Amino acid sequence: MIMILAVDTSTSINTVALCRGETGSTDAAVLAEMVVECRRLHAERLLGVVDWVFAESGYSLSDVDALAVSVGPGSFTGLRIGVAAWKGLAFARGLPLVGVPTLDAMTHLLPLWDGIVCPLLDARMKEVYGSAYRYVHGAREKLFPDRVGRVEDLLEGLAGPVWFLGDGATLYRERILVRVPEALFAPAFCSVPRAAAVAAEALYLLGTGISADAGRVAPVYIRPSQAEMCRDALNRRGNAPIPGGRAP
Repeated sequence: MIMILAVDTSTSINTVALCRGETGSTDAAVLAEMVVECRRLHAERLLGVVDWVFAESGYSLSDVDALAVSVGPGSFTGLRIGVAAWKGLAFARGLPLVGVPTLDAMTHLLPLWDGIVCPLLDARMKEVYGSAYRYVHGAREKLFPDRVGRVEDLLEGLAGPVWFLGDGATLYRERILVRVPEALFAPAFCSVPRAAAVAAEALYLLGTGISADAGRVAPVYIRPSQAEMCRDALNRRGNAPIPGGRAP
């Protein structure tokens, strides 16, 4: 049994949990957990939430055996804040740090025995981050890697009853139903990211022998940020030939 402190700042939800469980299992017992809509003000709220979790649980950082952080996809700024804060704790205390894919963790919000679940997160610009997972007698198989795009393109190839969850599923419900008429939608409380789900996935990953070297943990963005895309567009325009044949 180990004690694990987990965080998810991949969306506008700020959530931290202190959990206990066995490595290789996904059964994370919650000792204390905070889930709050912070309007992406993670930098201002995160450490206060950590303090609350320890104060309410009666434990401290010295009792923690491992750390877990959601690494994306998701909000670029939110991911950077969560990863940076947890890497700081890991280096300061010499603790192992598990980087947990956000969408993989979200499957624990709606555990299935049999069926398909598709977590979707709003990626803005009328796109979503998503993946799909098939459960057969409780065993999970990822059907395709995390990707970003229009919801219709991302759901290409999915058919039959599929459970959808996440803010992307809420936002694009009608478009999902057009593409997957037999779509099922998880209750709203199952669509909110939870740090306990990150802890559950981290326990499983630790059982697979995954590296828990804090130096190797980094955000996973999938696509360039909007600022990077604007910069690249400006660079392309700056390098375009000038009418008349003269180089810029």
